[in-house]
Amino acid sequence: MNWVIRSPGSMPGRRQRRPVVTMAVVAAVAVFGAVWLGHAAWAAYKSRTTPSCSWPLRILGKPSAAQAGLVRCYLRALAGHDTGGLGAVADYMPPVRITRADLAHSADARSGLATATFLPADVDIAYMPLIIRYADGATDRLGIENMIAMGGPNTWRMTIGTDVSHGPPGPAPATAAPPPAPNPLASPAQQGTGQPGN
Repeated sequence: MNWVIRSPGSMPGRRQRRPVVTMAVVAAVAVFGAVWLGHAAWAAYKSRTTPSCSWPLRILGKPSAAQAGLVRCYLRALAGHDTGGLGAVADYMPPVRITRADLAHSADARSGLATATFLPADVDIAYMPLIIRYADGATDRLGIENMIAMGGPNTWRMTIGTDVSHGPPGPAPATAAPPPAPNPLASPAQQGTGQPGN
């Protein structure tokens, strides 16, 4: 018979260490995953419903990730002649309709890599001027607006589309008042001067 002699640090000791090491690795991965998901959730919360897409774009200026993603969605929808996609990135306060004018640079968007220049906000930080230079040389001057400026949520939208609000019209434009009626008690000399009578 063969006798196997085990040392005190052999098999039983290793089996007890494996679960501890495995649990430590699993805990580290779980913590890393929670931090990563927390960061992703916070980024999604900050941009809430600002659309973000993947589309090749050269960026100049200092936009946020939400602003750059919005312009990428605009270019993707424009290149695809997608009026629904353009409506999703359009300023919606007041409601707008996408027209042929909004599709004018559709072929330009398909021509190659575009360059978006985000200009600094000169008056209001809720509006950022934007210049898009398409690969074929065409240029478009647009803007992006944070809907919080219109009383909406903190989301960014492109300033495209035609206003379709059907609300009641505003007040009539101001008109000049008619000249005052002549005072029958005034003397003939005072009637021509507009001075009141005695």
